[in-house]
Formats: sequence, C-alpha cells, structure tokens
Amino acid sequence: MSNPSDQTIFLTTDLTARGDRPMDRAIQLAKATNAKLVVFHVLEKGRHDSAAVDAAMAEIELDLDSYDIKGDIIIERGDVVSQIIEHAEARKAALIVAGVARIGRLGDLVMGTQLERIIHHSPLPVLIAKNRATTFYKRLVAASDFSSPSGYAIERGCALFPELQAHIINAFHVPFEGFLHSETATEEFRTEQHLQITKFIENLKISAEARKNLTYSVEYGDTCSVVQQALNNRHTDLGVIGTHGTGGFRANMMGSMARALITYLPCDILAVRQPPK
Repeated sequence: MSNPSDQTIFLTTDLTARGDRPMDRAIQLAKATNAKLVVFHVLEKGRHDSAAVDAAMAEIELDLDSYDIKGDIIIERGDVVSQIIEHAEARKAALIVAGVARIGRLGDLVMGTQLERIIHHSPLPVLIAKNRATTFYKRLVAASDFSSPSGYAIERGCALFPELQAHIINAFHVPFEGFLHSETATEEFRTEQHLQITKFIENLKISAEARKNLTYSVEYGDTCSVVQQALNNRHTDLGVIGTHGTGGFRANMMGSMARALITYLPCDILAVRQPPK
C-alpha cells in the first residue's frame, strides 16, 4: 500500500468465527506498511452495559496479542453501518476491511445486508476479505465496462496498491448476435472494444508506477465467467469492482453486476463506490 506512514486500516468485526479472515488481512496490511490499525465493533441490541463493552474489548485485545500487534479498539452502540462509516471517515482511514456474512449452501459467499449497506454508502473503499491472508497480494484484476464508476474504482485500487500487477478486463457481447450468426461481426465488435479500452486506460488518473504494471484484455462472454477465467489464468488474489446505487431495491443497491461479481468471485474484493457528483 502507498504512503504507509499516513495510512489507517479500519477493521470492522462482529467477533464471530468468520471474522478471522478480515482480521488476518487487516493485520497483515498494517504490519506490511506500518499503518495504524483500528479495530471497530458495534454491540448487538440489548448488550449496552459496561460488562458487554469490557467483554468485547477483552476479546479483541486477546486477538491482537496473538498477532503481536497493537491497535486502537473502539466499541460503539447504535446502527452498525452508520457507526462504521462515521468512525472510519473520522479516522481518515485508507479503507475499511470487512468480511462476508456466511457461506451459502452452494458454496457461494453471502454478503449479508449490513455489508451491502456499507459498500453502498461508504465513501471509502471496502476490502472484503474472503480468504486467509497467507501471502501479501501480488496481482489484481479489475472488471470494467468503461463507465465512470469502474474507472474511479481502478484509480483508487491502483492508488492503494501501486506495486501490484494490475489487469483490466472487459467482457462483451455482440448486439443481436442471435440474428447475425457472423464471426466477422464478433471480430468487428472486439476491435471496437479494444479501441474503447485503450482510450479508457489513457484517461485513467493513475501513477506512472501503477501504469507500468498495467495490462488489459477484451474477452467475449458473460462478465462473471470472463472475470473468473481471468482470475484463474493470472492466479489473482484481489479483484477491484466499481459500485453504484440505482435505487431502493436490495438487488440494485450497488448495481446488479457488481453484486454478482462481489458474491461469486473467489478472491478478496476491493469494492469502491464513486462519490455522487
């Protein structure tokens, strides 16, 4: 991560067993970059007495001792999402580290409503830690549809991790392909997508170091499958996804494609919401 002395890693934990992965990753990032670590927990409803605060504080202190690291511990009450965002912004955190709610019956990762709300409302990047932090990140893949939110997410991802090898991938379909039945039409559309992605990359506001590590590709197919294959081919351990809000319905809180990618991609995800203009 960049500018380590200025960085704060903001870890939110619910103190359940599934919280070990975000804690692993947040502590690894803090140690590797000498960043400040803040561990944040919001008490459940009905557990607002001093004994509950002391118990939560003691549990987090024990965890930090086991990692041989110091950090600021904050225990709060109230709405989980608003408290997390408020305190992360107050600490000028570089990013919020969070975990998924659970693993579904089909092996997919279920975000949970609170995590969706954090991603939807947070002005800070949210790092969703799905895997154990056995090694530091080496490569990132960013899915792009050439939109402003995807460009902003790539810029933030490259600013946070300028040293990583970064790959931008665009998945495309040929309009009305069922009627065309033409390989020529597919190749013409692929050529057009290549022109768009090169222009898109030229306009990205990223450092010279990050640009040096940047590659890209355009692939035919549905977005989830194409991005999944790119992750496998490049042994990628971090995905970067731009999100946006499109209304009040839960499935559309962050954009349906962003939600699908965050849910089903197996690697850790950096979800970045572009601020409203």
